[in-house]
Amino acid sequence: MIKRMARVVLWGVGDKKPSIVARLYELGVFHLDNVPDDGTADARGRLLEKLRDQRGRVLGLIEALRWDEWRKLTDAFIENVRYNLFGDLEPMMTEIDRSLERIQSRLSRIRENRESLQSVFMKLRKTNLILTHARAFLEQERFSRGEVAIWRLSRQEQHILVSKVNGELDLLPSGHEKPWFRYHTFELKDGSSFLVTSASHEVRSNIDRIVANMEGSLWKLPERFESIPAAAPLDGESSDGMESDNDSLLEAASRIKQMSQTIPAQMRENRQELQKLGAQWGANLAAVYVLLNERLEQLLMEASATENAEFFSLEGWIPEDDLPRTRAILEEDFGDAVILRSRPPDPAKDGAVPTALRNRSIFKPFELFLKLLRVPHYNAYDPSPLIGVFFPFFAGCMVGDIGYGVLVLWLGRHLKQKRSEVLRDVGVILIFVAFWSIVWGALYGEFFGDAGHRLLHMEPLWVERSEAVLTVMAFSVALGGAHVCLGLLIGMIQGIRNRRRHLWMERAGSLLVILALVAALVVLRSRLSSALFSVPVTLLVFGVIFLVRGGGIGGIIESLGTIGNIISYVRIAAIGLSSAILAMVASTFVDIFGVSILGLFMAFAIHLLNFVLAIGGSALHAARLHYVEFMGKFYEDGTLEYKPFAKRRRLYND
Repeated sequence: MIKRMARVVLWGVGDKKPSIVARLYELGVFHLDNVPDDGTADARGRLLEKLRDQRGRVLGLIEALRWDEWRKLTDAFIENVRYNLFGDLEPMMTEIDRSLERIQSRLSRIRENRESLQSVFMKLRKTNLILTHARAFLEQERFSRGEVAIWRLSRQEQHILVSKVNGELDLLPSGHEKPWFRYHTFELKDGSSFLVTSASHEVRSNIDRIVANMEGSLWKLPERFESIPAAAPLDGESSDGMESDNDSLLEAASRIKQMSQTIPAQMRENRQELQKLGAQWGANLAAVYVLLNERLEQLLMEASATENAEFFSLEGWIPEDDLPRTRAILEEDFGDAVILRSRPPDPAKDGAVPTALRNRSIFKPFELFLKLLRVPHYNAYDPSPLIGVFFPFFAGCMVGDIGYGVLVLWLGRHLKQKRSEVLRDVGVILIFVAFWSIVWGALYGEFFGDAGHRLLHMEPLWVERSEAVLTVMAFSVALGGAHVCLGLLIGMIQGIRNRRRHLWMERAGSLLVILALVAALVVLRSRLSSALFSVPVTLLVFGVIFLVRGGGIGGIIESLGTIGNIISYVRIAAIGLSSAILAMVASTFVDIFGVSILGLFMAFAIHLLNFVLAIGGSALHAARLHYVEFMGKFYEDGTLEYKPFAKRRRLYND
């Protein structure tokens, strides 16, 4: 249902405005008109902007601390922070700024240390990776007479260098001992290529000359790596340190590997320090954020008031059910300092009226379906109760299996225990779907397909849908006809109430055409007297008249579309039938492979797939039948949602 609203005007004494606004904010029922922009250039606007900036800084610190325990933030804790910190606005904001600076300074030191450690770790890791690839060659050349060096060269440059060196060695006169030259190449995953050489002094000089003419470079160890502290920056690619020989490279490989193993421990300590800081300040900052947000909204509400030297006024909306309580509380707290006047809404004067939904607890979870649409119009019909009746009925009819229904019930009960309101609503909806799945499963005689018949000798209470296909399809179409006619009836009543002639006449015409077709079918199937055929003809004539008067040719086309909508309900039978057949296929694997691991595994896999498809398909198509075939006949979008000025702490807990 849609709550009835009252247009209210509140007058109050000027010096009581902050107290009155704070009380309205606590009551949380006043929907304010014309909330001002806080970007004004006067002193109040600057104060609002400063307050918004401070709120943003607090939220930024909360995110930087990686604190995400809003659900544990209790009202008692927030009120304790309010008592200890919140008072006059200007001194309070100054004190908050000082606290934020201290926390930010400490956080910056932690983050700088973390970035330094990460930089050191990445450079040590790459250095260790290079030396690991070169280690076997270095071990082999440890006692050779060559000078060992590592070069950063592309594959093509490596080939050129080796070819030139070997070519020059081949040109030396025979009979003389050739200079020493050995090499090894490798490539890292990042695409960088390296050449490790072991060469005599004269060959090494030649290599230096060749590399100088290329784009390559001599790779060197991090400068003074032996004395590098864990948090000091490294440079594994460019350094002014001395070139390392074979023994120093091998020794460096061991030392760097040890150093790279100690840094993760320091990084863990850094994370623990950040977690400690978050545990120390996260909840306090979250409470400050909530309170700053409340203070900002109250100041915006004060700024929206129309005021003179002595009085101020606020205009807005309050639900009629909350009006007596609100008036009594304001009179008790402020006496003659506040006056509240109300009247019914007048669309000609007030324009859009905010829409607020009010349903019984059993149907409230089904308001979730309307959150995907714009809020219903104030004078329209809230379909939540009817969705609560028909959606589980249709979805359960498609699932139609006692075993699957029990699984859906378990899933629904599990989701109902969640803290998120959306998940709780989904859990309640699934419980209703599970109930009807079990009921329809009993009517169809299905328990994990035909497993119930095989093991428990179950028999259907109505029909076995895998055999009575036409019967189930006819029932689905009849169910669709009743559902669509109900939507047309609601649309007709809504059109009459809102004095929209074309709407109610078009809906009435479509309704009469459907009734005429049903009546004609009854007369033909029952072999009644041909004189009774005048009844459906009369209904059809009046239906066409209403359609033409209401929507012209478009009305007749709409009526044909309505008939198509009814036929589309055959999907209830089709989806249910496919689910039943797939469940029976699972049992055939046990017949083929016997009661074996393979047979049971295949049966389980098919049932799991069928369960997922049954839940997804039934929910999707049942929702589609409501959004298109049913609600399309009467649902009317609104322009304004009821959003009272109120504490929104529930939003942080979801």
